[in-house]
Amino acid sequence: MKRLALLILSLIGLVVLGGCNMDKSKPNIELIQGMMQQPAVMAQEYDDFFPGGQSSLVPPEHTVPVGFQPYKYGADVNAAEKELKNPLAGQMTAEVLSVGQKYFETHCMVCHGQKGEGKGPVQAKYPFPIPPLLSDKVRTWPDGHIYHVITMGQGVMGPYASHVPQAYRWQVVNYIRYLQKNQ
Repeated sequence: MKRLALLILSLIGLVVLGGCNMDKSKPNIELIQGMMQQPAVMAQEYDDFFPGGQSSLVPPEHTVPVGFQPYKYGADVNAAEKELKNPLAGQMTAEVLSVGQKYFETHCMVCHGQKGEGKGPVQAKYPFPIPPLLSDKVRTWPDGHIYHVITMGQGVMGPYASHVPQAYRWQVVNYIRYLQKNQ
């Protein structure tokens, strides 16, 4: 009986050691399939496991994403322009402007144009005039007002809070100020 137990333990040990590979250029042997490369489901894919085949489900009520901070001003642009202060005010360094330019050219330039003049590529197809960011009206807005418009949108312009991360919106504001100074 002891020999049989010893033989079984030896075989189990050999199988376990066989899974260990000293040559790091080759993958290990998967004893439990699907542990190293787990199947992923894309948000738009049909999946029989979920009700209605919908793989992208609504999160449970009252859940908050990690690091989420709600925007407390909502539609109150006056409070936003009074209370929001640009932590990067006047910083026109290459680093700040390059990040601002990146997000401006990705999200704003299509409507407002390369230089903020309101003549972007979609202007000809757009039913309303696109306001230039170089106008006297926008120049007189405090930085908090511009930040609020980026976050919440204004008029027919939708919110860009989900497109431009909170950490980079002030850099977009600084880039708009840079365009206004160098018009």
